[in-house]
Amino acid sequence: MALRLADDTAWGDILARAMAAVPEAFGPQDDGVTTLHNLVEGDWRAVGAPTPVRTPVDNTVLVNLARLDAQTARAAVAYAATAHRDWAATALAERKARVAEALDALTAHRDLLALLLVWEIGKPWRLACADVDRALDGVRWYVGEIDRMLADGREPLAGPVSNIASWNYPMSVLVHAELVQLLAGNAVIAKTPSQGGAVCLTVAHALMRRAGLPATLVSGGGEELSEVLVRAPEIGAVAFVGGRSNGGKVAAALLDSDKRHFIEQEGLNAWGVWNFSQWDLLATHLRKGFEYGKQRCTAYPRFVVQRDLVDEFLDMYLPVVRSIRFGHPLAVGDDWTAGDPLPELDFGPLISAAKAEELRRKVDEAVRGGASRCTAAS
Repeated sequence: MALRLADDTAWGDILARAMAAVPEAFGPQDDGVTTLHNLVEGDWRAVGAPTPVRTPVDNTVLVNLARLDAQTARAAVAYAATAHRDWAATALAERKARVAEALDALTAHRDLLALLLVWEIGKPWRLACADVDRALDGVRWYVGEIDRMLADGREPLAGPVSNIASWNYPMSVLVHAELVQLLAGNAVIAKTPSQGGAVCLTVAHALMRRAGLPATLVSGGGEELSEVLVRAPEIGAVAFVGGRSNGGKVAAALLDSDKRHFIEQEGLNAWGVWNFSQWDLLATHLRKGFEYGKQRCTAYPRFVVQRDLVDEFLDMYLPVVRSIRFGHPLAVGDDWTAGDPLPELDFGPLISAAKAEELRRKVDEAVRGGASRCTAAS
């Protein structure tokens, strides 16, 4: 069957919708490619060196990401610290009203945000929607509970919260955290992940800014901005979610600091399987572990299996792997019509060509060492 893009899901259509929703966040084209603004000093500004961002879907350039230098980021942090003082003095009822207004705007653009994630990081439609919905539903819960949470006299931090997160969950990790931090009386600063999610985050932060929330969104390399976003004296706390290498660098930068921080890093936990017989139950559990692109904290990637149970384990595990569905997240057949569901996939493409090549090398190395290939569904 011939495949094509689902109607109205081409990148040009999606980008046009984003620019119509928040035109203030987008700059002019450079060589035919739209450049994103940075949200600094309370406004969307055309600052930074444009760098092309490619989609993992087909490797074409989506937008230019304007990467800031340390000096510009330093000015943005100083401004955010001033905004933080005003926001910390704002009554809780007003903070709740503004966050609720932002939630309403984000909800109105839910499908747009999800489609941006499909193109930017290759998430299948179902998982992209889940990322947006988890953010919105989670923050709504906090809006209802924040009075109780702050009833014991908890106060805002001494300065804004600096948020650095990986590319894979722009909404349910990064935006979710920021909105909760804002509810608690803290201004927020976020760094756009270099690998994906920039347009989705730009649209989300433009809607947050329209609601009067003191948010800053900056783009740039970790090496250039880490000193500012982690060690600047105005920063009240650092929240990092990402890989072990970058997390280790953030932790090292905070060693001689009493700055509050939260660091969540990837793990390589393992299942231990011995004296076991409930294979159907385990198969169901492991199949769910592949949800969210197998990036859940409980989606352990390694198994230590009792030698006598290896054959039974493989009889259970290989059908689970073969049931995984992967492919182009927006490709449909000729019989697809508007209103039909988009492809029901577990995985889209890897985030970059470099990651695909890295995985190919690991598979080839494993096969040379005696491993067997298992073909998943497509």
